Amino acid sequence: MANTNEKKLDTISALLKGLQDTYAPRLAGEEEIAAGLKRLWRRSMEYRHGSFIMLVVGPVKSGKSTLVNLLAHKYVSPTDKLECTLRPTIISSVEADAEPAIEIYSSKDESRKEKDLDLIIDKLRGIIDDDAELREHLTKESYPLSDENIETYIAPSYNRRDNSIITAITTPGSKMLRGTDNGKIFLADMPGFDGNRINLSNALYDAMSKRVDLILFVHSSVSAFNVTSNEYLDKLREYNGSVPVYLIHNIFDAAWWQEPEVRRAEVERQSKTEYEEIKRKGFNIEPDFVSCVNLGMVTDYLKGGVREGCGPELEQAWHEFEAIENRLYEKITTRIGSQRMERCLERTDKLRDDLVKKIWTRTQELDARRSDRLALQKHLDALDKSFALSQDELDEIVNNVSEDANRATFKTEAKASVNKSMTNRECLSVLKDILRDFLYDVDDKLTKRLYRHFSDKQRDSLEALNAQLTRPLEALPALEAVRAQSEDNVPEDKIRRFMRPSLFPLKPEAVREAISNMERYFYGDADNRTIQNLKRLLTAEIDRMAADYLGQVRTHFSACLEQMSSPQEEQLLDTLEALQKQLKDIII
Repeated sequence: MANTNEKKLDTISALLKGLQDTYAPRLAGEEEIAAGLKRLWRRSMEYRHGSFIMLVVGPVKSGKSTLVNLLAHKYVSPTDKLECTLRPTIISSVEADAEPAIEIYSSKDESRKEKDLDLIIDKLRGIIDDDAELREHLTKESYPLSDENIETYIAPSYNRRDNSIITAITTPGSKMLRGTDNGKIFLADMPGFDGNRINLSNALYDAMSKRVDLILFVHSSVSAFNVTSNEYLDKLREYNGSVPVYLIHNIFDAAWWQEPEVRRAEVERQSKTEYEEIKRKGFNIEPDFVSCVNLGMVTDYLKGGVREGCGPELEQAWHEFEAIENRLYEKITTRIGSQRMERCLERTDKLRDDLVKKIWTRTQELDARRSDRLALQKHLDALDKSFALSQDELDEIVNNVSEDANRATFKTEAKASVNKSMTNRECLSVLKDILRDFLYDVDDKLTKRLYRHFSDKQRDSLEALNAQLTRPLEALPALEAVRAQSEDNVPEDKIRRFMRPSLFPLKPEAVREAISNMERYFYGDADNRTIQNLKRLLTAEIDRMAADYLGQVRTHFSACLEQMSSPQEEQLLDTLEALQKQLKDIII
């Protein structure tokens, strides 16, 4: 079975590497998906780069840091602060040709913290050989490993802002950290759960929870299995519920006045409650995955210098811890290969599904934009028809302007402006002024009416289009008013009729007759109302103005289409759909 899964992982890794090489160059501008594809391939390579991560978690002051120090056989985590662990810390054995060190990594971009933590873990596990990617996104501070530096750089600092995301410590270490030929064992010390859930909501908890191979859950007699612990288990199960959980109950023996058997029974009751809660949530925990030990006594035994008479009891606690350490080491090392393979397959599958969902979401966005482009193009193609004035609309506009025009100007001016003492020049000036004033009034009314009409048309057209779009367009630019110029449409020979030379020398009666002729020319007369040249003039002018307005509207919608159009998006959509299908076809 192991060989079968190993071959399966090799096949999956090769397929993912092929997808990475094929699609990464075609995913310009899609950094999230490109990075996700690279991360997926790297996750499938975890098994080939032998390593095993134990995550130490629990409430504040439960004894996590004390346990980490004992398992590391070295002071690597401060224990004398209210909250001892500032950031996630990964402890591993130092390489033969290197010096023990403290390395603190910080993200250059705060929004990348979770991704950068993933990157560091890949580096520590040996999946990434080149440091170029780390240098691009991270800064690193290095210090020699010493008790003083542990206190200075690992313990929380309340006097300065700390933007670091993880600490990596290398130490000569213990048999546990050295691991086996099948893989190196890492110890990950996490900030404790506090009552305000601050650490639990930290994105780094999410990132670490997705990469662990075993959970060391530390609780104590004074840090009960609380709501926050339950919430973290729920979060952990969401990522990889099959990860084994090892419960260590740290005994705080405060009830010294009670009989030993009573105190032991209380410890057993508390640890049993914790075990049952973890088991109830569906985690991989067995009765022999629960241990009770006084970590403080073990630490004091190793330090020495305790008061007389306490030695045997402390030595007994030390032997109990040795048995726990050996049992834990045996459980890990006897199944380290198969456990890592199970985790690797499980995480690759989960990460693949997450990436497929992310790609699907992006393709939906791109497909919606393509649908919007097609809808807008269709709308543009139909503008000639939708903006054409119907005969009823044309008749209404012409009739309204004709009726609203200042027709009274002919009679008013005929009475007010014509007198017997007028010279020929003055008579001609009166005729020209009447013609100009009348047509100016007509043009003003037509200009305003058509501007309102086509502005409303553009607004209604946009609303109709937006009802079809997934991402509605913003308001279009206002139309530029087109000025009516009816005078240009009055034939020159008709103007001469009103002012023909035979009228000169002019008499008032002749001038008034010319004014009446003007009115009849535009409106007809009682005997022949079909001769209404004003309506013909208006119709011709409306055609010209309507064409101008249609051109403006077309320009506005075309500009929107140009902004939405992107040949690259069409290619990207095809690329993502192909990638999504190939990812789904990989059987993990």
